[in-house]
Amino acid sequence: MDTDIWSDFFDDSIFGDSFESLSKNIEKMFSRLDNINGPEFKTYGYTIYQGPDGVPHFQEFGNCSGEESPARLLTEVTEPLTDVTLENGLVRAIAEIPGVSKEDILLESTKNSLSLTVNTLNKKFAKTLALPCDVDPDSAKAVYNNGILEVTMDAVEKKPQKKRITIA
Repeated sequence: MDTDIWSDFFDDSIFGDSFESLSKNIEKMFSRLDNINGPEFKTYGYTIYQGPDGVPHFQEFGNCSGEESPARLLTEVTEPLTDVTLENGLVRAIAEIPGVSKEDILLESTKNSLSLTVNTLNKKFAKTLALPCDVDPDSAKAVYNNGILEVTMDAVEKKPQKKRITIA
């Protein structure tokens, strides 16, 4: 017995009108797609390749531009995900900044804030973290591994700033 599964699949006795109506609906959908054009229909794509000079190249195509273009992400500064904790007299700040080398990371600290900046051709990150207490910036130690930056600093106890005021 020689059975052709495709003839069974397209057999009207199995599907009746349902298969034909499905086929017509699909044809209508594709004909509508052929007629779509104008400003309400957006197309975007990009190609990234490494040239013979070893430098990555980025090429866009489509009708998106400006604010609508995902390529703007390459020029926008991204705020990294961060976490700051205070435990046992140690302030620990952790930031996710993937895809950069440690030489590209600029860290600056004051007694109550930590700023990190990355500004490379492909990645731009920036964020200033408010620290939970005053710290000693000279005690800072930073480690960067697998896209995770960890900075630790010694917390400084605030000494009460009392001053006796004389009454005139």
